[in-house]
Amino acid sequence: MKRQLVLVALTICAVLPVAQAQKVGETVATPFQGFAHSAKGSQLRDQVNDLVALVRAKRLSDAERKAIELQEKFEASFDRKMRQYSFQSKEEYLEFKQSAPEQFEWIDWGYKETLQMKAFIAADKREFPTALSILATIEKIAPASAGTAAERGYILNQLGQPENALAAYKKALSLSTRYQSQRPFQAAALRGIGFALIELSKLDEAEAVFNDSLKIEPANKVALNELAYIRDLRAKR
Repeated sequence: MKRQLVLVALTICAVLPVAQAQKVGETVATPFQGFAHSAKGSQLRDQVNDLVALVRAKRLSDAERKAIELQEKFEASFDRKMRQYSFQSKEEYLEFKQSAPEQFEWIDWGYKETLQMKAFIAADKREFPTALSILATIEKIAPASAGTAAERGYILNQLGQPENALAAYKKALSLSTRYQSQRPFQAAALRGIGFALIELSKLDEAEAVFNDSLKIEPANKVALNELAYIRDLRAKR
């Protein structure tokens, strides 16, 4: 049986504009949407949605140019004497603010999305070191982003590093369980964990995890395909 690749975070981001992704996450309530306009770069959201639309249309050369342009626009407003962080929900923002060791600039979530699109494009070109470098930057700027951790897990699986991939996916699962805004990545994180467990020959654990993912997304073809693959592996023993 031919296995399906476990594309996770960036594929989700690539098919949902920023505003729509927030709606799916059922986290960013109207009061926060108004509050979030205080974040630096919020005026660029329409351009971020245009970038995501280019990725959806697979116009990746145009998307890459747009992402570079947008990143420069966001960063032109940064106060270089301060750290910058990006959050998708008020919950994330307030929790981080309470424990932050120093004052920081709140950057609109669109900045994170812009960098995520750059990582997607690099991964699509199989420029995995570049993609991993961008994802590492995102994880520092958007510490609550489950999608970023999940995408790092996907790339590590592609590089034949299932143990490292497993750790990344477990982080994605933890974040997607902790924050409602990150909940759309929960099933994808579970599938990534299952994929890595198969690579580590832990079939019973992998089967349980894929079944857990189907409780969230019952008809997911990747999970169903992987469960069939597990059955084939057992039949050949």
